[in-house]
Amino acid sequence: MSKRFLLAGLACAASIFGSAPALATLISGTMQLAGNLTVGPTFLNFCNTAGPCPVAPGNWNPPGIGTGDLSTPYADDPNGGLLANLNNVNAPVGTLLPGNGILFLTFAPSGALPVPDIQFFLTELFAGVGGTASCGAAPAPGQTCTPAGSALTFLNSPGDNSSATISAVGLARRNSTDEFDSLQMVFTTQFNAPFQSVLASLASAGSVTSTYSVSFAATVPEPSTTLLLSVGIVGLAVRRRRARGVSLG
Repeated sequence: MSKRFLLAGLACAASIFGSAPALATLISGTMQLAGNLTVGPTFLNFCNTAGPCPVAPGNWNPPGIGTGDLSTPYADDPNGGLLANLNNVNAPVGTLLPGNGILFLTFAPSGALPVPDIQFFLTELFAGVGGTASCGAAPAPGQTCTPAGSALTFLNSPGDNSSATISAVGLARRNSTDEFDSLQMVFTTQFNAPFQSVLASLASAGSVTSTYSVSFAATVPEPSTTLLLSVGIVGLAVRRRRARGVSLG
């Protein structure tokens, strides 16, 4: 019986492995976009205008660059799409959001993309990792800073410049099949001043607007991972039956 049990398990695993490539709906690829970002103490607003970004969602500046499923027409469609603004109510920093999270990016219909079939959801906006020790220090290259409770990681660079990075994770959904795959998001913005000056402007004006670039990376599990997991489960089941003294002959 042991051989029959193992063979049946392997057959099941092979069936799973064999069916994986047939799932042509899996989303993978990368996309780089650019736009404007307004940062406030409790919010992040996105838009494609030079001034402060409005509370309503805004679209990015086309064109972008993409690979895989996130290439043409999604990345470089002139119509672009909409990014949802974030705040400490709908996306608390460092909090895993329930369910699919919030609908973060949608693509606009166009001649090149009559029926958009991909959406991005945000499930967690990570807390920054810069610490607070250097936030009020005299500016110097290499310093990092994350204001308390913020998603921003500031970094001072040579030449009295600085950058800020925001990291998040989420899900890429194919609407036609309701299938989800993991998504990584990294926003980067540049400032022509040390972050101490940026923080001072933020404190006095209530917000700071700058250009940003963002990278989205959608990933799917390797078929071999599914096969190895299935074989491992079968082997574990056989081992447990033997350990319990059950006759498998």
